Amino acid sequence: MMRILFLSLFCMGMIQASPISTPLLDTNEDRGTIQASQLKVGMSGFIVRHFDDKHSSIIANARVSTINADTNRAQIDISPYDGLRQNSLPSGKWTVKANDEVVMAYDYERALLIAPNLDTYNTLSGSIPNVEWVHPDTYATYLSHEGHPTPLVKDFHQFCTANSIGLLYIQSADTLFTLDCKNFALLETRPALSEKKEPMTPFYTRVPAIRANWFGEGSSRLKSYEPYYLEEIALKNSKNKELHTLYKAKFSENSALLRNFNVKE
Repeated sequence: MMRILFLSLFCMGMIQASPISTPLLDTNEDRGTIQASQLKVGMSGFIVRHFDDKHSSIIANARVSTINADTNRAQIDISPYDGLRQNSLPSGKWTVKANDEVVMAYDYERALLIAPNLDTYNTLSGSIPNVEWVHPDTYATYLSHEGHPTPLVKDFHQFCTANSIGLLYIQSADTLFTLDCKNFALLETRPALSEKKEPMTPFYTRVPAIRANWFGEGSSRLKSYEPYYLEEIALKNSKNKELHTLYKAKFSENSALLRNFNVKE
């Protein structure tokens, strides 16, 4: 009964998986403004130019940088689109302008879960509704191709971009971290107890071994599951006050993890 209650509470308020489409209100070079509900700072998406009723093209990436909760207006950062690469074909040189369509959270119905063991993976993946899970075996195979037994943030970005995966869930320190898989921005945290079993490194996977390069970043084998992911999350979200507060509550004031933040008290 307690397990059912925990899962019911856990599912409440999870990030909306449906894409959010809204017109670009205004733009100034690499910044723009949109208005929509259910946005979160760090959400990624793209900007579409509609040339006529039958022709359109993605022309830029978008990422939510700030939100006014009272008006649901959000500032977005605009950057070159990198979701498709084809050097043999010409690319457009369009400039983003007002009334272009902004689509956020487009791939959020597909997710990758990094968990320390099989039981934790099964519990968490079964408790989050409306998500198409990409099995970690697929990611482990990709890492083996790259020669990275220690997954790098750029590995997550490249894998998720190539496979249209929007959300990354990482379970660590009795917390489930929800991140945008393409930019590693923290979107949400929730309590999530893991099964007290020996964690696998670099994460739960049925792939027996991930090939390692001779040298270079990511080529060393991960020795401890939990500290690595906690540090990477902190490094890529160093100005997130809510995350800093969470870490302060979980770890001592002398913890090296807190040194990764750049937050004014």
